[in-house]
Amino acid sequence: MEQVNEIFIKGMVCERCMNVVKRGIASLGISIGNISLGRITLLKAPGSKELNQISEFLSTQGFELINDRQTRLVNQVKKIVSEVMTSDANDNFKIKFSVVLSKSLGMNYDYISEIFTKLEGVTLEKYIIEKRVERVKELLAYTPLTITQIADKTGYSGVNHLSRQFKELTGLTPSHFRSELR
Repeated sequence: MEQVNEIFIKGMVCERCMNVVKRGIASLGISIGNISLGRITLLKAPGSKELNQISEFLSTQGFELINDRQTRLVNQVKKIVSEVMTSDANDNFKIKFSVVLSKSLGMNYDYISEIFTKLEGVTLEKYIIEKRVERVKELLAYTPLTITQIADKTGYSGVNHLSRQFKELTGLTPSHFRSELR
């Protein structure tokens, strides 16, 4: 069996999650080299006993050890989409997620999309639209940006495109959504 120092964890979504996992794994006597969302690099490849201990600890905390390659791929896709959506460095970005994902993962986009859809039960395109609309909702709620500025910031081709997708998912126009918050 291949020994790796890197393990993948489902459910790590924030800084607090990373701290819980880091402390818990350290309490098992396992040395951690690096930790990021969904991924831990151990200083030494774990044996089956250590992997079982890690898995048991994670499940008590609401996390899950990811053992198969396809599930890891889906989690990497989600992480990349999340990072791109929330990065302020991407102001006014008109990116193609197919290009970003292919380059980041070193794989054909069609394969990535097929695996994502198979495991998640929703197309990768629909998932990205949902995440983009979630980001629009955050910006509407917590910033004074105009809808035009939000459309630019979140990669929409224009306000009409943003409004159409927003209404399809929420049942409200962006303006109505914002007015409901006040």
